[in-house]
Amino acid sequence: MIHDQIRSYLLSHSADAEVAELADDESLLEAGVIDSAGMVDLIAYLEGTFGITIDEDDMIPENFDSVCAIAAYVDDKVGTPSR
Repeated sequence: MIHDQIRSYLLSHSADAEVAELADDESLLEAGVIDSAGMVDLIAYLEGTFGITIDEDDMIPENFDSVCAIAAYVDDKVGTPSR
């Protein structure tokens, strides 16, 4: 499932090694889960894993600030339910 894959990726590639849990709607930036370099890696992961292309115009906090936001964005791009 898209949602679970994204959560797993974020937890295993967190900018803060001490992050062990992550609420679906928690801000990834505020929680220290992702930083600017991590965002580049996340985008590459999403494009490679889900076969999508993320346009520069789509790289906004509303699409990438939480697990739910990312899952909804990817779901919209691939056209399948994220949960």
